[in-house]
Amino acid sequence: MKLPDRALLIAGIVLLAVLVAAALFWRRDSRRAAAPPPAPTAEEASAPGTPALSRAPAEIPEENQREVTLFFRSAGGEELRGEKRKIFLAGTIAEQARQAVEGLIEGPLGDLLPTLPPESEVREVYLVADGTAYVDFSQAFVDGHIGGSSGEIDTVFSLVDTLAFNFPEIQRVKILVEGEERATLKEHLDLSRSFLPDMSLVAQGEER
Repeated sequence: MKLPDRALLIAGIVLLAVLVAAALFWRRDSRRAAAPPPAPTAEEASAPGTPALSRAPAEIPEENQREVTLFFRSAGGEELRGEKRKIFLAGTIAEQARQAVEGLIEGPLGDLLPTLPPESEVREVYLVADGTAYVDFSQAFVDGHIGGSSGEIDTVFSLVDTLAFNFPEIQRVKILVEGEERATLKEHLDLSRSFLPDMSLVAQGEER
């Protein structure tokens, strides 16, 4: 075989090998793209920051859920009323409490009125041994608030009553903003202290 003929043969073999490899890669990649995403594991479903089940996949099994009552302001009065919601059974009480707070931020699904600014974000929730839950909000919790003494009372006690009502381990709540204490929310309610629940603000018949 002459040298030019041999070089052409080798080049043809190399070209064929490249085409076969490219076809195999394309076939594997198309199969991967067509495959549906895996369902979340129980650990992923209960991770901190997981949203309330009002926006969660319907296939989450019942044993990985629990029902909580979120307190919002009533449309026709000044009291708080409860709305049922589902949350994931996260690993700790603090993680479950965080989901409840995020449900308050999300707002009511029915005809009740919101009590927390919708642009708020929960930075952290942690629970200490004396039963105090620290809820740390972003600055939007303050900036987005409408203000007024009644508005501040609604905000604080919808939060405090929701957490104490659903989690017996939580006896009082301390509110932080960007990791720091604040003197007030919007010049009215004192935020330098922790708050005990006040179920007298909840509409009669909804305390339990």
